[in-house]
Amino acid sequence: MSVAEATDYRSLALSGMVQAAQLVHACANGASAPPVALKAVKDAITTHHAASMEEVFAVNGDFKMGVECAINALSGNLSGSGTTPEVLRYGLRLLELAARLARNPEALKRLAAELDELPLQPSDAEYARIYQHSISPLGKRIQVTGNPGLLQQPAVAQEIRSLLLAGVRFAWLWLQLGGRRWQLILHRRPVLSALDSLNNTL
Repeated sequence: MSVAEATDYRSLALSGMVQAAQLVHACANGASAPPVALKAVKDAITTHHAASMEEVFAVNGDFKMGVECAINALSGNLSGSGTTPEVLRYGLRLLELAARLARNPEALKRLAAELDELPLQPSDAEYARIYQHSISPLGKRIQVTGNPGLLQQPAVAQEIRSLLLAGVRFAWLWLQLGGRRWQLILHRRPVLSALDSLNNTL
């Protein structure tokens, strides 16, 4: 069995969503964020034409931050690896937005078209514009809390929307790979076991 075949991409997708939520929280509060973790989630935004999961998750270890946070969240440990109520709230809202997107073919088509028009190296401003045009109209807007002074800065607001767009991408991917919200409640133990196994490989 190859490494690609052995990789649990469903758990990685869930971790990517959680990592995006963590980074939103960090950005909103002026906390430092690992550049590798930031790049990993943003790079996934434009992978909607990816031929394989390896194109989405180029380096699995770049998502370790999200893997550890997801493990803590499902274990009920809100004091480790950046696991906070805000991060959990953002994650649940991202799942809701992805589910709404899946039920809206027109919005999905519009999103794909906007992503296809991006330059090779998109900016946060361009990602933020797409989030506002294609994701915000779906409803259930995510209210990001943090440092008011920071949240009023255009550059910070744009990066937060970029990260939310990335979070929707991973939530959408998780749904495509068979993930369901009820699994996080009723089948928490199997999900946690899969995340633990993934974490041991990173």
